[in-house]
Amino acid sequence: MIQNLCNIYGDENFDTFYKATIIEASQLPKFNHLTKEQEVLTLINNLPQEFQAMIIRFLPERFSLGNRTRIRNGSRMYETDFSLPLVPQDANIQNLLETYNNKEVVVLITRNTHSHLYGTSEQPLLFTYEELHNPAPSGLKGYTLSMANESYGAPLYFAGNEAEFPIVNRGLAFQLAGSL
Repeated sequence: MIQNLCNIYGDENFDTFYKATIIEASQLPKFNHLTKEQEVLTLINNLPQEFQAMIIRFLPERFSLGNRTRIRNGSRMYETDFSLPLVPQDANIQNLLETYNNKEVVVLITRNTHSHLYGTSEQPLLFTYEELHNPAPSGLKGYTLSMANESYGAPLYFAGNEAEFPIVNRGLAFQLAGSL
């Protein structure tokens, strides 16, 4: 079958990711890339408040996301690399990040028109962080959060606006040690 595809130029092309929900995978029920999308969406949207999760707004144009397809031993593999800065540097933030450090997570990354879920509870991403010290006075000082994995399934794509993803609007405001 021949498919004739064309690029459509419009406002939806300029929609960019602006928020990440990082969920500790060990708390999630088992699911993988073969689990139905609606089941996964219901699971993510109905997480109890006491689950370990972070919701982080992106600094504009300051994140990196890659999802490459590779063939290994005759199998298709998806390599995901995701990183973003988190500012400012703060002891409470560092303590929180330390609870995630070298743990497995899944990440829901949100746009205005849809979201992508990277990782599953069976093939999660590994979370790490490092301090970010830009020598320029106006440069970012904080942390660089990194998540990566190799999995059998492509990221799950969920169409719809933020209202259809209650998880991205939940959570308590994180209190900083010092006042701004």
